[in-house]
Amino acid sequence: MSIDFSHIPSSIKEKSNGELTTAIFIFKAVRYKWLVCFGQAVLPYVLWVPGIKCLLRKTVFKHFCGGETLDETKKIIQNLAHHNVKAISDYSAEQSGTQEKQEETRKNILQSIKFAAQQKNVPFACVKITGICARPLLEKVSRQEPLSGREQQAYEEFTGRLDALCGAAAGEGKKIFIDAEETWINPAIHEAAERMMAKYNREKHVVYTTIQFYTTDSPAYLQRLIDTAPYKVALKLVRGAYHEQENERALKMGYPTPILPNKEAVDRNYDEGLRVCIKNLGRVSFCAATHNTGSIELLMKLMKEHGVEADSDIVSFSQLYGMRDNLTYELAGNGYNVSKYIPYGPLKETLPYLIRRAQENAGISEQMGDELQILLREKQARKTIVK
Repeated sequence: MSIDFSHIPSSIKEKSNGELTTAIFIFKAVRYKWLVCFGQAVLPYVLWVPGIKCLLRKTVFKHFCGGETLDETKKIIQNLAHHNVKAISDYSAEQSGTQEKQEETRKNILQSIKFAAQQKNVPFACVKITGICARPLLEKVSRQEPLSGREQQAYEEFTGRLDALCGAAAGEGKKIFIDAEETWINPAIHEAAERMMAKYNREKHVVYTTIQFYTTDSPAYLQRLIDTAPYKVALKLVRGAYHEQENERALKMGYPTPILPNKEAVDRNYDEGLRVCIKNLGRVSFCAATHNTGSIELLMKLMKEHGVEADSDIVSFSQLYGMRDNLTYELAGNGYNVSKYIPYGPLKETLPYLIRRAQENAGISEQMGDELQILLREKQARKTIVK
């Protein structure tokens, strides 16, 4: 089946003139890397300024996030359901240093799981490990260094939090994504995710680990999981969102970057991941979380070749809220299982997420060109109607 992804999606047609103008401004602004870098350096220190906070809420935060609370996301989720698009609730707190903050994050994620249980259109919840475990501890575990007694206790408390969340998802009949992060803490994250899959994925695909295909070792990790895991393997396939941080750290510390050298290499890696997963369906369930049209078209082709129905429960697509609606809505309109990743939480907590979205968009000119062109076409169409 061939799909024309150039159509203006209903989500854009439904925007008010003000919302459309704001979206155009955002996608024009993030093309300037210097502006993104300036925002990254300054924003964390000026959020206390009322005018700055208000401006961010009405622009970038409103465009890329569902709200500050779960209740604020309900209207978005209902509207997505009207268009046959599912939703993924994502409490976007991360880098929680204190145990009190980690426990608060756990409670918020647990709330999102219970919320999902009441929503037919919300099949997944998700957890970012740095929200429930201190980053220095994850780094130490990733380096396989001995832990002190206090560190061991903190690590056991972290695994208890993660186990409670995965158990809650399993108990509610929902699935849960464990997001990948930077490569220097990913070994600890992957290890924890594999333990959760070993416990909860004996009969069903409940816990999903995330593989970032912009890393050089991702194909080997994928193949190892498929070859050796004595449980059902559930995966979220992404390209990766920490490109600049990875390269900067590698340069600063004098080791080879773990990131592939160019977009073409990443695309090849990702597409090979799709081929490997589709060949192992049954044991493997996966979500192709991608904004790349070529990868989506490839997966559609692979699904057809392997007799996988468009609305399959073990193969799905996903895009981020506020981005690539043309892909999401066309997939949904053609019967595919597709979802929107909806971050929510206090503005201060979601700021790292928003900065990554700006960095990601600044680095993908072709994609942003497509996104911006669709918005500009809608603006022009409205002018024509007025005339």
